[in-house]
Amino acid sequence: MNWWLAAGSLAAVLALAGMAWALKLGGTQRFESGTDAIRLAEALSSGFEGKACVVSTTGELAAVAGGPSDLVLVEPMGARHCARRIAGARIATLDDGPDGSTITLRLSARETLRITVADAAAARAFADTLGG
Repeated sequence: MNWWLAAGSLAAVLALAGMAWALKLGGTQRFESGTDAIRLAEALSSGFEGKACVVSTTGELAAVAGGPSDLVLVEPMGARHCARRIAGARIATLDDGPDGSTITLRLSARETLRITVADAAAARAFADTLGG
């Protein structure tokens, strides 16, 4: 076995892993702020203009309200994000708890979504914008 070849291969693999880490490739996609989620929702949904946003406590899911009953859900799908625009969405419940505000959204007659957010003021602004 050629030890120089093995050492060179190991160095190349570690260099590639370091570059992937520096470029933040792979792993989970997290939202840093609500404005990031609004910009992404506007870019992924044609004609949508976001007014209020909530980001889950994990940072992986965002709900962006464009007005009464106009909602875009943004969630990771592999290395990219997927946006789903939902007309007719409404707030089912808004509860404040020790872990943050829990918003239950009624997306359709058979579909609900529960999202927990840390910012209670953002949750209330989102609920006022989307309406119930």
